[in-house]
Amino acid sequence: MKTIAASALLLCLIAVSAAAQDYTPRFEKFVLPNGLHVVLHRDTTLPLVSINMAYHAGSAIDPPGRSGLANIAGEMLLLGTKKVPREELIRLRTEEQVSISAFTSIDWIGIASVFPMTRLEAAIMIEADRMQHAASNFSEDHFETIVRNLRQAHERREQQALGTLTEQIFDELYARGHPYRHVTIGEISDMDSLTLRDARRFSERYHVPANAFITVGGNFDPAEARTLVEKYFGQLRSGEPVGWANIQDAFSPVGQGAFIREDRISFNQLHLVFPTVRAGHADEPTLKLLARLLFGSETSLLYTNLLKNDPLIQSVEVSQTSNELTGTFWITVTCKAEARLKPVYEQVMRVLGDIAAQGATETELTAARNLAAMEFYTPLEAFYGFGGRCDVLNLGNLYAESPLLAFTLLSNQQRVTSAALRKAVSTYLASDNQLVVSAVPIGKPENGVDLK
Repeated sequence: MKTIAASALLLCLIAVSAAAQDYTPRFEKFVLPNGLHVVLHRDTTLPLVSINMAYHAGSAIDPPGRSGLANIAGEMLLLGTKKVPREELIRLRTEEQVSISAFTSIDWIGIASVFPMTRLEAAIMIEADRMQHAASNFSEDHFETIVRNLRQAHERREQQALGTLTEQIFDELYARGHPYRHVTIGEISDMDSLTLRDARRFSERYHVPANAFITVGGNFDPAEARTLVEKYFGQLRSGEPVGWANIQDAFSPVGQGAFIREDRISFNQLHLVFPTVRAGHADEPTLKLLARLLFGSETSLLYTNLLKNDPLIQSVEVSQTSNELTGTFWITVTCKAEARLKPVYEQVMRVLGDIAAQGATETELTAARNLAAMEFYTPLEAFYGFGGRCDVLNLGNLYAESPLLAFTLLSNQQRVTSAALRKAVSTYLASDNQLVVSAVPIGKPENGVDLK
């Protein structure tokens, strides 16, 4: 089935996107004396409150030879707190419709909780108790269970078709020792070296107020919420924030690389990976819009030039991901088994070359801008959970001490010009700055892209 956004929805969005782009959520922001960054965002549409907590402690700060430690420490945050043990958390989930989940990224560990609005104090108390006592709450049994589950996850990835392709790409993309070279669950070779003491030390160092960002959202009284945050978090030891020194904006092409991965698949898949820019870089909005110009609607360039005209092409995915230190632009094209990937690669590069030479028409820009707005605002209908409004505000605060960072990024996307797109493609999406990855069935290396 060919992947494409509904054109009718896009046409509806064109009529309303200009008004939608004026929306920014209201919030109150303050910082406690111990360094905890706090945002309060009131939304009375549902009888719920949410807590989004983020620690600047993702897998990028895993110590050498201890990859996966940030993920383990994040998992252990969900095991219960000193005042509210695991059994009580389970009761809250089953009897009071409380939801608590965690997520580890390259740059941060996040916890998203949703409680009935009548349990605001409990929600804040639990999160503060989690921060204060997480390290001491870890037991050897808990640790061994998590490590065993991670081993099983590694085994499943090894057994799944293309399950370790991301690791292989990261190995090629990043130099040895780069913080982003390993995936968030770590390297299987590091599992034996990890200890409970490591996890406790990690938590004691990084799960502290000065390295944390919290957003309280939902149906609550802001004055009461502020009082509760100050009551439960204000007396915690500050700790030290995490920071990278001398992050560079300067960009140089990394050259061209390629490899062919044979695996147990019945299709061919082309990945073009281009190193780009970090979050907050001036070119990030242009690259984000470029992804939508290339694919996402029936007017997008890779749809009209590739997917629409070639029955052997099954799907296309395009994205720009910007993290704290660097970013990547990905183009993935999945084809039927009888397709050869070299002509697909050449066609994609022709489309990119056309943009570098001619830019985009105003009609193409309008469609891309509207699609970007639709994709941004749709998840924000919810104030809770990962990807919801409170999460977006919280991560903006973490990355730039600006809760409206993502809204500013969208606003800048809407002002991207054809000339800016031409420059971005010439700079970042050129043949001297790409990794070309071909995934093909076992015994079919000729289906891949050989650049020799």
